Amino acid sequence: MKLGFIGTGAITGHVVTGLVRHDAFEGEILVSERSKGRSSRLAAKYRSVRVEPENQGIVDQVDMVFLGVLPQQTLEVLDTLSFREGQTLVSMAAIVSVDELAHAVHPASAIHRIIPMPPNEMGVGPIPVYPPSPELESLLSRIGTVIPVHEEQHFSTFSASSGIMATFYELVATNARWMQSKGIPAEAATRYSTAVFHSLATRSRELSPEELQDLSTDCLTAGGLNEQLLKKTKEEGWYDELQAGLEQIHERVFR
Repeated sequence: MKLGFIGTGAITGHVVTGLVRHDAFEGEILVSERSKGRSSRLAAKYRSVRVEPENQGIVDQVDMVFLGVLPQQTLEVLDTLSFREGQTLVSMAAIVSVDELAHAVHPASAIHRIIPMPPNEMGVGPIPVYPPSPELESLLSRIGTVIPVHEEQHFSTFSASSGIMATFYELVATNARWMQSKGIPAEAATRYSTAVFHSLATRSRELSPEELQDLSTDCLTAGGLNEQLLKKTKEEGWYDELQAGLEQIHERVFR
């Protein structure tokens, strides 16, 4: 089996790197020439990756096509391509529904949407898959935590939730910047902040839903440092604002 990627943006780069680096796929991977710099780098770095100058050339040669263009370009790009029966289309674009995709790629009928993230190139991070597909889940399970999704409205919720990524990184960076403002060297502040957040995320990963909801209060000591900061952020409405922001994103992506 061959894989093809139309649209070689950042997310495509992360997914292809993860697939090759973690031996998730050992066959040939075709990537579109655009973006030329990234596609050339992938082909130069990995022998299994080959640049194909024409999008139709990718569709003609592969069994599974990953689409990684901007949402507003998705249907426009698909309208220029001819698919065949038995092919699988995997869209990495937000907003565009399976029904819209299926209409554009008929007679191909195996249509899926996924939400990859940059850490997938390191073999970690969630990958929601709608609708569920054993073949696709098996392929992606080595580069992340696959979450089968049975309802498209739930997929939209996962998509909205992924908008928290930049906020998380800003929180890690803010913690490091604050330490630097107190005279800590930048390298030490960065190592400490990233290690703290990594350890906290690692601890929370295997928790039950109930344990996760109780974790912030379970680690408090009366009158302690964690209690002081949590109380302050709650009083400032941090978490209410976060949920309000997620609601706005959800309204944008819900189809």
